[in-house]
Amino acid sequence: MNNLTIEHRYVLDEILVSDDKKSAYLLGFLTRKLTHIEYKNLEKTPFLNKIYDINLNHEKIRAIYPVMINEIRKYDAIFKELEEEASISLLKSDKNWNISDEETSFYFTLGYTLGSASNYKREVNDKEIT
Repeated sequence: MNNLTIEHRYVLDEILVSDDKKSAYLLGFLTRKLTHIEYKNLEKTPFLNKIYDINLNHEKIRAIYPVMINEIRKYDAIFKELEEEASISLLKSDKNWNISDEETSFYFTLGYTLGSASNYKREVNDKEIT
């Protein structure tokens, strides 16, 4: 069963139609999931310090992704579908990144803020921590 809610699927398929926007959004969404895990375990969010107060661009998004996945695994968590979709979007957008640094930061922030919205709750499959 698809573990993304209908609302999330709509955002990805109907609103964020380009892979560069999807990539930034999904990395923000995953960052929110990671910071939730960190706060639950540590009562602080050290990963956020790595990206706080910087303007994001394509190169920074690409650099953040493997670090983020590594941090997620430290907590024995897997967000399989989100990670796969982010990976595919990053691959597709690699040579066609057409959004500005400001737009990259904007879509990342949208993903981050919607990553905790109540209508974006996901079913717990894999080893997800909610």
